[in-house]
Amino acid sequence: MGLMRDSFRDIDDRTEDLRDLAGAHPDIWGTFLANYELSWIYHENALEGIVLTHAELTSALKGRPIAPETYADIRNLRRGVDLIKKEAAEGGKVDMNLVRRLHAAVSGTEVDPTFAKYRKDIPLHRAYFHDIAQPNVIPSRLAKLMDWAVANDPEDDDAVRFAAHVHHEYMSIFPYAEHTGKVGRLLVNYVLLRHGYMPVLFHATERQRYYDTLRLSKKEMETLLVDMMHNCCENGALYIHHVLEEREKQAAKDKIVALAR
Repeated sequence: MGLMRDSFRDIDDRTEDLRDLAGAHPDIWGTFLANYELSWIYHENALEGIVLTHAELTSALKGRPIAPETYADIRNLRRGVDLIKKEAAEGGKVDMNLVRRLHAAVSGTEVDPTFAKYRKDIPLHRAYFHDIAQPNVIPSRLAKLMDWAVANDPEDDDAVRFAAHVHHEYMSIFPYAEHTGKVGRLLVNYVLLRHGYMPVLFHATERQRYYDTLRLSKKEMETLLVDMMHNCCENGALYIHHVLEEREKQAAKDKIVALAR
């Protein structure tokens, strides 16, 4: 437990350092965030078995798809990302309404608050291999989880633990036949954004570790989430420092050229 508390403190320190660094170099940070969102959409789809090229991503987001079969997956996930960014800024709780709106966003449909198209069976061939709830208990288990989430809306110190708990339980319920994973991971990042953290990337290269963690405990999900948060902070800081170093090198070259004239 002591090690986990230390990890949380380290995440808070790294997040604060990155926030200061980003504030000092807003132009570089803006470019990083734009690239980060592209990576976010890429890796989310890769986790679901949809591998995209950079050209497919950028063209679809500009409304000029070069691969019509992947257009909806890209555009709809962007809708989900935009939704959690907006909602996190407004500070709402994790509840059933948010889950339904996120599922509608990534499905490309309209929200119907009176009806939820939960899955009706346990598919034999699926991307996830952990045990999932029987269809008949989905409504009650999901309602119970959302009630718990509203009642235990976290303070900053508990945000990571809360996000891990909600994600692990939500994925064990696995309410929808399609897009459950995307919604579950958007919920994680909604909680993190709302509490001032960077959204995390569930990297495609960590796909197996993520799948395995879903079969383990909520504590293991916390550990995975903390590791990913470390990576996100490190990548952001490294990007800014790299750009600054390249600018210094270019300035030195320009100076040499100017002196040679």
